[in-house]
Amino acid sequence: MGATGTWADNVRRAETMIRSTDAELIVLPELFNYCKDFKTGESIPGRTTEIFTALAKELGIYILMGSILEVDPEPRVMTSPQLYNTSILIDPCGSIVAKYRKIHLFAYHSKERYFLKPGQDSVVAKTDIGTIGLSICYDIRFPELYRALIKRGAEIIVCPAAWPYPRLEHWVTFNKARAIEEQCYFISCNQVGAPLQTQTFLGHSMIVDPWGTIVASGGDRETVVEGKIDVEFVRKIRSEYSFLEDIVELCDK
Repeated sequence: MGATGTWADNVRRAETMIRSTDAELIVLPELFNYCKDFKTGESIPGRTTEIFTALAKELGIYILMGSILEVDPEPRVMTSPQLYNTSILIDPCGSIVAKYRKIHLFAYHSKERYFLKPGQDSVVAKTDIGTIGLSICYDIRFPELYRALIKRGAEIIVCPAAWPYPRLEHWVTFNKARAIEEQCYFISCNQVGAPLQTQTFLGHSMIVDPWGTIVASGGDRETVVEGKIDVEFVRKIRSEYSFLEDIVELCDK
């Protein structure tokens, strides 16, 4: 989806799209609720999480709230940025089971690095459908983060994004590379349209399996991309083609 409306419009559209599918895990895009202002955030829990925790409980599903702008609950220096770009995973009981603050902040034609604080920690969550690792958009360019998630047991990695044209080939390549490198399912959900008016987000959300095969993908229009994931396939691939066990840790000299 594209966050082209007001906060209320975007939240309502996300809820409508969620109700249109019977999936067990829903992934929304980065800044899906409102992406026009890097100066306005909210607390977690807060008004947006309240809606989606209730929805997850009602439907009995996992919802990955792509990301929202989170107000720093413990600011140390009032002159520094006070917001994080934060992703939230909600379980079928309506509980927040993981919260990830985007580590790599973008600066090329973006205000993100100037208005937001970077996160410091990699995040995984053990769930009934597999161990899920969290990342956001620009993170996809940094394989070190994904190797850290795999070391912590991730079998499924999610990547909500607001990735613009013209870097479509980069986007597709990174999605496939991360799935192959980490022998995991890689699920991305990217915004579409031009909510910022200065750039157009390219969509092409996708699900890639551990072999690098695209299980399902979308184009550049709003849609629900659906596909099946099989965590046993992850374990089978890792057992039979066990290159993750052959990693050599190199030190700078």
